Amino acid sequence: MKSGAFVVFFLMLFAFANAQQEANDSLNIIRRDSLKALRLERHKPATASILSAVLPGAGQLYNRKYWKAPIVWGGLGACGYFFAANHIEYIKFRDAFRDRVNGIPNPEFDVYDATALRSERDLFQRNRDFAAIIGLVVYLLNIVDATVDGHLYHFDVSDDLSLYWSPVSMPAGLHGMQQTGIQLGIRF
Repeated sequence: MKSGAFVVFFLMLFAFANAQQEANDSLNIIRRDSLKALRLERHKPATASILSAVLPGAGQLYNRKYWKAPIVWGGLGACGYFFAANHIEYIKFRDAFRDRVNGIPNPEFDVYDATALRSERDLFQRNRDFAAIIGLVVYLLNIVDATVDGHLYHFDVSDDLSLYWSPVSMPAGLHGMQQTGIQLGIRF
């Protein structure tokens, strides 16, 4: 009797241990899935927008589009360079024009008459303002790009998406000549 009770005890112990193991496995599956869901929900487009507004290119880095950040920095850097260069020239020609109108000699600009000085001043002012507007557009596009990429962060592009072409021969048309061409198709 004792050996039978001993066997029943061990069978029940293994049954409980096995049931506990299955419960732990299901908890692990739930934990893994919930962590994955949390990871998916953690990426927010608003965060990408705010980062790009505060520091241009940071939203692209947040979205893990690392190749876009140098493009943003280069665009803003080029606009900043052209703004600064045209502003310096604008100041030179503005002061030279002011000196010419007030009768103060300036040997550096003796080759220009008053009309040419005003024309050059206006040219550099227009180019400076244009560089500022283009810089603002690049800055705003940086924010829009970060926002759109933030929204499309979890978008899955299938490997089956492709564009294919094939030659095609079309029957004789109105003119009685056979026509050849290229047929394009999209597979998705």
